[in-house]
Amino acid sequence: MLEISERCPKRVHLFDEMTSEQSEELYLTSRSFVSCKLQLRVQTMTTVSFRFRVLLIVVSLNGFLSAFSSEKGYSQSSEPTTALANSSEAEHWFGWLITPKQQLRTIIHLKRGSDRQPMSATIVSPDQSPDELPLVDFVINSTGTWQFKLNNPINPDLSATFEGKQTSNDQVVGDLTQSGEKLPLKLDKIEAIPVETRTSLGADSVWLGTLNLVVKKMDVRFRVYNQAPFATPEEPRILFDSLSEKIVGIPAVGKKEDGPNVLFEIELIKAKYTAKLNEAGDEMTGRFVQGPVPIPLTMKLQAEETIEKSANANPQIKTADPISQEQRSAKTRKGNESDTPKKPKIASSPFFVETEFQVTHSIVKQKSKPKDKATGESAQKSGITLAGTLTVPRARAGSEPKRYPAVIMVTGSGPQDRNETIGRHKPFETIAHFLAKNGIASLRYDDRGVGASTGEHLTATSEDFARDALAVWKHAATLSEIDPERIGILGHSEGGLIGPMAAAWEPGVAFLILLAPPGLTGADVLSTQIDRMSELQGMSEEDRIATMSLQQELQDIAGGYFVSETATRNAIRAAVNKNWEGLKNLALSQDPLADLSQVKQQLNSTIEQQFQQLQMPWYRFYLNYDPSTNWMLIRCPTLAIWGSNDVQVLPEINRAEIFRSAARNVDLTATLEVLPGLNHLLQTSETGLPSEYDQIEEDISPTALSSILRWAEEQGLVEAGN
Repeated sequence: MLEISERCPKRVHLFDEMTSEQSEELYLTSRSFVSCKLQLRVQTMTTVSFRFRVLLIVVSLNGFLSAFSSEKGYSQSSEPTTALANSSEAEHWFGWLITPKQQLRTIIHLKRGSDRQPMSATIVSPDQSPDELPLVDFVINSTGTWQFKLNNPINPDLSATFEGKQTSNDQVVGDLTQSGEKLPLKLDKIEAIPVETRTSLGADSVWLGTLNLVVKKMDVRFRVYNQAPFATPEEPRILFDSLSEKIVGIPAVGKKEDGPNVLFEIELIKAKYTAKLNEAGDEMTGRFVQGPVPIPLTMKLQAEETIEKSANANPQIKTADPISQEQRSAKTRKGNESDTPKKPKIASSPFFVETEFQVTHSIVKQKSKPKDKATGESAQKSGITLAGTLTVPRARAGSEPKRYPAVIMVTGSGPQDRNETIGRHKPFETIAHFLAKNGIASLRYDDRGVGASTGEHLTATSEDFARDALAVWKHAATLSEIDPERIGILGHSEGGLIGPMAAAWEPGVAFLILLAPPGLTGADVLSTQIDRMSELQGMSEEDRIATMSLQQELQDIAGGYFVSETATRNAIRAAVNKNWEGLKNLALSQDPLADLSQVKQQLNSTIEQQFQQLQMPWYRFYLNYDPSTNWMLIRCPTLAIWGSNDVQVLPEINRAEIFRSAARNVDLTATLEVLPGLNHLLQTSETGLPSEYDQIEEDISPTALSSILRWAEEQGLVEAGN
């Protein structure tokens, strides 16, 4: 039986309803891929306008030369893989390769013979890969015409050619041609290649920031070039990079406005960033806008990196991060590093000892095309390795050896490392150390496909992540430091969904600690979140009804049964037509001169493009899965905590749904708490806005940590006052 009380151990209790101060956060679907075809041509970029608060996919395209170098197994260090760049006898030619979507630095290193004809030459696009590729059939004729070829050994049809005219001793103007497409390329002769790193890419200033999205965090960067050879103070070049999507070189324009205000415009993706520069000149705080919904974004100026000089024949030419030939060979050697046994790294403090661990478990991987339909073969077994950190309390001097209770820590949605790193914060590391100081061990691990863990992240669902958590849970039971009867799961956000799922499957899970767990389906979580954001943005009720009606229908289509691409396109167009009257009014309110036929066409095209991503297994599962049902099945003591300022998993409605399900489970003892003033990361916050996350000093509020410890004491996991 359940009781509602202010604080009642071993009962589900709800605090009085609280009105949360909500934030503005953009709903972005950023689980998009960059395809890895072996080709040199820059692919068409998918750009999307977030005009109607519908689901958004960020720009994506193939990189110039990057797939080629990775296929060949070249080193990914900052040092070129040939010596030609460092040769004092080489000429160095630089140019910007201007595509319809990108601006990419292109460098040619040329060594001539006594007859002034090319003896050897290489080309590199350092924005895409540090690896140099050889140029063949390089001829410079008597009229000053340059001709060379860049072969693609895998697909000759994708080889590239260049033809240009040398207009002076220091300049060549021509076109790079591939598959019939010509891209202008002007090359200027320079004395040397400036020092750079893979972080700065030779820019004179670099600004980094993180967009806080619903399903993941997206790191973005502005690069500013204003010095030779890449640009000049009079004609600087500004580029926008989406680091999380591995998309670089999108042209931008920067403007200084009144006082400390600055504006960056990115015309290609119809976006702009308006910000205020601080007095120190090293931080911009503002909003990234792509349509009517602004996203809080803080950009920080990166300090110049220290780069060692390499032993070049030409002292003006330097290479960042020198690496020996032996090290390069090791990097390109075939095989997995995990094949070689490693001694676990050990870290310690007066309160705990940390060691690294690995857990390998088998998974069932669906085949896209069964080999034999008659046999029904449709799946194959494979294995993944999860790598993580074990944190164990340090025994007091003279005390008897003991086994400790432990938690398996499960991160939120999106690819996360073992510390659940978000900006400069590492909340899982902070929690693990706090628990260890109070007598509880923990195992935290990189998500599959992240960090040192193998496997594919974006093709997995929450069920797959629950299996990963249970694999680590089973491993913990084999450790001599851990009490096998007292191993629980601590999950945050999506991890708060995965924990109850795993406990419903495995009765041996001893307890659950859930931070900001969802109680609604993914579709409802997103719908309520977007509606709240729209209200806070000042959108009228009429406009909110129009956008939310379309949003709901799109989510139904995305989560429904997939028949064919044609059927999906027809369903999308029908949804837009059904809601067009309200959407039309919204478009006109934003731009009274808008071409409505073009707006409608763009909207249909935008949604159709992104549905290829929305039909991914994770997203379809997330939209339809009801996490509250697990609360009728779990039997272990459970603590659930939300922050009253949480705008990603709204506390009042998700907690209420969990309470309804938990009330039907007579075997469940649970505590449901809403802690005043905390955000989704359980930090002490002013408004709960995601823009505050990186500005707040604490990784997690002491109030939240105290709540966890108090509950652990009530459950007998640790001694009170330990």
